[in-house]
Amino acid sequence: MVKLVLSFQGVLVREYALDRPVLTIGRHQENDIVIDHMGVSGTHARVAVDGQSVILTDLRSTNGTYVNGHRVTEAELRPNDWISIGKHILTFKAGAR
Repeated sequence: MVKLVLSFQGVLVREYALDRPVLTIGRHQENDIVIDHMGVSGTHARVAVDGQSVILTDLRSTNGTYVNGHRVTEAELRPNDWISIGKHILTFKAGAR
């Protein structure tokens, strides 16, 4: 299963299965992954699943999107990569469990 695990200050908030080709992340309720925090743009980032590749794209957010501490505009995610959006962390998990 491929998923993103959302946490805030080290506490698990929710897990999201990447079971569709495209998911959006942001503060607005229309997003697939909603992070209600002022440091998160309305529509902050997009995750696209294409076969074996999972691509994270920043959607010109105000505060940026970071993978493993580095600001990115686009990045291919690898297992256990961590994405910082606002004060929240999304950890990319891929595998049987």
